[in-house]
Amino acid sequence: MIIQYLKLMRIQQWIKNSILFAGLIFGKKLSDPESVIRSLIAFLLFSLVASCQYVINDYLDRKEDMLHPEKRHRPLASGRIDSGLALFITSIIFPISLIASYKLSPYFFCLLAFYFLFNLLYSKVLKHIVILDVMSISIGFVIRAISGAVVVGVGFSSWLLLCTFMLSLFWGFSKRRGELTLLDKTASSHRKILEEYSTNFLDLMMGIVASMTLLSYVMYVLSPTTISSLGTDKLIYTVPLVVYAIFRSLYIIYIKNMGHNPSKAILTDSSVLISGVLWVVLITIMVYSKFSFNFDLQR
Repeated sequence: MIIQYLKLMRIQQWIKNSILFAGLIFGKKLSDPESVIRSLIAFLLFSLVASCQYVINDYLDRKEDMLHPEKRHRPLASGRIDSGLALFITSIIFPISLIASYKLSPYFFCLLAFYFLFNLLYSKVLKHIVILDVMSISIGFVIRAISGAVVVGVGFSSWLLLCTFMLSLFWGFSKRRGELTLLDKTASSHRKILEEYSTNFLDLMMGIVASMTLLSYVMYVLSPTTISSLGTDKLIYTVPLVVYAIFRSLYIIYIKNMGHNPSKAILTDSSVLISGVLWVVLITIMVYSKFSFNFDLQR
């Protein structure tokens, strides 16, 4: 039962919440032990609340999931765990997580509560409205980014939030495209909103948001505010890694046909993981290193 509930919590999806650490890194708080601990606690609490939301979503969608070739194996859809028991365990974890989040930071608590309520609205209403269904998911990532900044007491860049929003839109539209491709003619029986999409339309949307993701990231690293607050103008040298990650993502979606499961696609692709690690390492060195990196291109 414990194993099935852990599967129901979708712990592998916790990777989405790693964006909470952006405030720690870009706020130059990585060398502050208290901020690191607060970020780790915030990550755990946000992940637990998100997992509670997954349980509720799976409970509401269990009949539709039974018709899906992959989701029918989920604990509630397959009947491997009693739905009443799953809801009972969730009713214990959820309030404890909220109380702990309030003790950590009242502002963090408000954001976390809003995230949960917004996702309930998504489950009941927004996921049935074309385009808004994907935008709603992206708003959740923006809330994560703001939460990570709030909990360590730093500001957040509008360009970086826009980049986060656009990147999550990219993966959201890729998921819809993957579902259309995977389910084919039975797509609408699993998710009614898929009737409103087509692969050509989604290809267009993905092209737009991929371009906007790169543009907003470039604008962030070139922003005078970013250069002043981080004390370096060398973040521009991380752009090739971001470009590669976007192109590799397109390869994953169109060639490997894994767009329907973004988290699995990212976690199982070594190239994306390596580029992500290199990006974090470069950012950390450039922001925290006391050495100045000067490049004389005329020599």
